[in-house]
Amino acid sequence: MELNSIEKEIDGLLGKAGFYLQTYRSLEAYNLLKRAEGELAGNDIQAPVKAAVYRLLADCLIQMGKMEEGINYLIQCYECTEDDDNKAAVAELISTYYLQLGKNNEAKDYAEKAFATAKAPELQSRPYQIQGAIAGNEGDYLKAIELMTLAAEKAEQAHCLTDLAMIILDISAMFAKMGKLETALSEVYRAERYVKESRNFDLFQRCAIRRAKILYKMGRDEDAKNLILTLDEQKIG
Repeated sequence: MELNSIEKEIDGLLGKAGFYLQTYRSLEAYNLLKRAEGELAGNDIQAPVKAAVYRLLADCLIQMGKMEEGINYLIQCYECTEDDDNKAAVAELISTYYLQLGKNNEAKDYAEKAFATAKAPELQSRPYQIQGAIAGNEGDYLKAIELMTLAAEKAEQAHCLTDLAMIILDISAMFAKMGKLETALSEVYRAERYVKESRNFDLFQRCAIRRAKILYKMGRDEDAKNLILTLDEQKIG
């Protein structure tokens, strides 16, 4: 994509702002990004450049703890984004943030928007996971498991092992809420197999802690205690 002179200026501001965001200098990034946003008005700016400005403004505001303002910029980014998969990725992000705010209807809406344009399997997984989480929040655990299972299938198809393990942990949590502790424990073991393959030690620790909590609920206090002690030894080592 060829940039005109104003777009080149905006691109330079975005580069500097991106550096500030990486070093958690949010206010400095924000000032540059507002300058970039000011260049959008009254100028012939291509949609991808506008989308980049709005996306970085969203990231900046969210880093500053202003999630709702950040979401508003993500929505503008979504509206400017032309590529179907990129559009789906932004919709998933909006949906995720709405879910964190407890705004289930808005989260559902943007999960559905993500479904509408997502072509890549890894982008088809997350909307199912979000809708499953919403169903779980609403107490419909069977529906949550059904949706999360679809998410897991898409993640496995895309060979996104870390995502797959996290989805399976969510499935385990639903079984635990239903009181099906043996099944919940079995799901944690299943998640751990993918975690080992992905070599994600932080997620392996998360699996182990989840397993220990389930063991405590099952009355297997000694097994849970030994598992936590093993984790502590690994941290020291």
